[in-house]
Amino acid sequence: MKRLALIEDDQLLLKRMTVFLNSQASMECVLSANSLGMFFENLPENPQIDLLLIDIELSNTINTIDHLQKVRNLLPNTRILVITGHNHPDYILTALQKGANSFYLKGSGLNKLLEAIETTIAGGTYLTPEAAAHMIPFFNAQQDRPFLHSNKNAKNPGHAVPCFSKSIKLDLSPREKDVAWRLVDGYSYQEIASELLVSLNTVRHYVKVLYKRFGVSNKVQLGKKIKSYL
Repeated sequence: MKRLALIEDDQLLLKRMTVFLNSQASMECVLSANSLGMFFENLPENPQIDLLLIDIELSNTINTIDHLQKVRNLLPNTRILVITGHNHPDYILTALQKGANSFYLKGSGLNKLLEAIETTIAGGTYLTPEAAAHMIPFFNAQQDRPFLHSNKNAKNPGHAVPCFSKSIKLDLSPREKDVAWRLVDGYSYQEIASELLVSLNTVRHYVKVLYKRFGVSNKVQLGKKIKSYL
């Protein structure tokens, strides 16, 4: 019997996923929490957890991806499956670098979720076809464009990670990248707000921050500037 833990801030989804996991003959959800704080608070002293499923977008105020390293340090032998709405290579590889093992794209269905769980528990890395398709161009471009950097604090210090080529100097936060990627993809402010589950004013705030970071004054200039960093 594999022991699973789940972190999801949507109470209804948390209950549904817990029921689904417990309905599998070979699985048991031993800990479910609606926040990182609750998870850390209820985590036993010597946790025996085979797999942690964690929603990477728990709230508008917490960058869950920044806490993956802490989770990994607490659970060094636990496999981590990230539940996400993001397909962008930089986002995925940053999470991998911080300790994630696999990714399940929201809305892919329970069969895909079960496949992701089984693959990850078995020691593999699972990516939905959509996420894999988004990553292929980045890997193909590695020989042509200098968008790699070495993270000295990572588990493998020499590991190269695709990213915005100058995002380190610009020090973009995960949420700023969320907004920037969607602007490049042609999303409207309202579409960005709906997908990120934030207010329209919040999106406008991040766009203004990006204007300042990139030294531009309108959306068209910002889009062109962002593309030059990809």
